[in-house]
Amino acid sequence: MASGVPLAGLSSQQPPRSWAQIASQATRTIVGSPLYNSEILGKIKASSSQFVRVDNEELDRARMKFQNSLYGKFFGKPPSFEQVKLILMAKWADLGEVCISDLPNGFLLIRCGSHSVMQKLLQDGPWSINAFAKLNTAAIWVQLHNLPVDFWDGDSLESLTAHLGPLLKVDDLTLSLSRSKFARVCIEIDISKPLCRGFRVGDDAHRVFVLVLYERLPIFCYSCGMIGHGSDSCLGVAVG
Repeated sequence: MASGVPLAGLSSQQPPRSWAQIASQATRTIVGSPLYNSEILGKIKASSSQFVRVDNEELDRARMKFQNSLYGKFFGKPPSFEQVKLILMAKWADLGEVCISDLPNGFLLIRCGSHSVMQKLLQDGPWSINAFAKLNTAAIWVQLHNLPVDFWDGDSLESLTAHLGPLLKVDDLTLSLSRSKFARVCIEIDISKPLCRGFRVGDDAHRVFVLVLYERLPIFCYSCGMIGHGSDSCLGVAVG
């Protein structure tokens, strides 16, 4: 029997597919979140009929949490979120309590500790981050593979990564040992110099090699260790 041809007397209309069926097909053909694919998102919406009603009390409570918040958006291609957060927090350090979060589509959520802080920030700024184009440093999340868990406390990590750059933050999952495949730290790295790809830790009797992996790097050359070009176009000298 030929497939795809409806039998006489039977409806050719296919029953609605479940979300699981749509999602499983989407994962085979689309890479990334369906939120950014209108076709897949439309199919998911069409297969979903559940509605959660939010009452006025719930709405008021949600709005109260963000009554001293601002939203920002970049014009043009922005730097990485970690870079943006680093420079803005430094510029706003004297204003008061400010928290910055990244949102989809290049938006920023800026939560202020009080209404006065929000008003001062809104009216006076500063908001410019043009200086990033001239900086040689960047805040980059780094994975330290094969580093013994004995050294996963803040003081040890700061000491062991000092040659990479100033330690800015340690991942909470690393500090709590909730995820122990690798240690994860945010480091201010001089990207004008070759990046360290690994180092040894230990004493005269025992040493282990720690592999260093960098998250969300731009084009990186594994031959010379420099950012800005790939190995196939490298004109420098290979580093060890």
